[in-house]
Amino acid sequence: MSICMAVVGAGRMGSVVAGQLPERTKKIIIDIDLEKASRLAESVGGMASDSLDSADKADLVAVVLPTPVVNETVEKLLNVVQKGTVILNMATTAHIDSAFLKNKKEIWIVDAKIIGHAMSISRGEPGIVVVRCDDASRFDMIRKQLPGFRKVVRGDADLVEKINKIGSTEGIKAAVKVRKKLSALDVPEEWMHVAIRTVCAGTMKSFTENDLGHFALELVKKIENEMIK
Repeated sequence: MSICMAVVGAGRMGSVVAGQLPERTKKIIIDIDLEKASRLAESVGGMASDSLDSADKADLVAVVLPTPVVNETVEKLLNVVQKGTVILNMATTAHIDSAFLKNKKEIWIVDAKIIGHAMSISRGEPGIVVVRCDDASRFDMIRKQLPGFRKVVRGDADLVEKINKIGSTEGIKAAVKVRKKLSALDVPEEWMHVAIRTVCAGTMKSFTENDLGHFALELVKKIENEMIK
């Protein structure tokens, strides 16, 4: 069965979502900036629009917008989409108004939050979509439309906000700390950027892949012992 999916929001993460869709899926990219929507639509083989009305025939609508505008967008979509449509709330920190969840039009609003960094995912790093959905058939439809992600799983979507916040905060702390220490050594700024991007971030990546060298493994033991104390 051919699926029509609308992606509302042509920003960084909206572009990531649109880029993960199957080739056979009919794609509608919607953004108030029609030029931006058109560029993304062209890159994924879809059509562009600056109006939510264009989602009227969509089976699935992904709302990938800044948190402050998510609820008003969902409210407008409820008056546009057809019966049976699934609306995905993909904004990490957005929580849907409970009144919308009780709509009588058989339109389903589902949290589907992404663990990952938009730019990194666009460069090939893994992302995981955590979907809050009890209905197996609806979840299966969502999963099949997002094959480009590492995994699409059912779970507590609220955890994603905490995961991304901790990951971002600790990553920034590490980068700031490295920059401060290297600055004290009068290391050139370009060298610092490479150290943070390739040494610091690369070591973190190797840590997750269980691919650390002897030197790094010894550092892990030392740091873990210090944390226990």
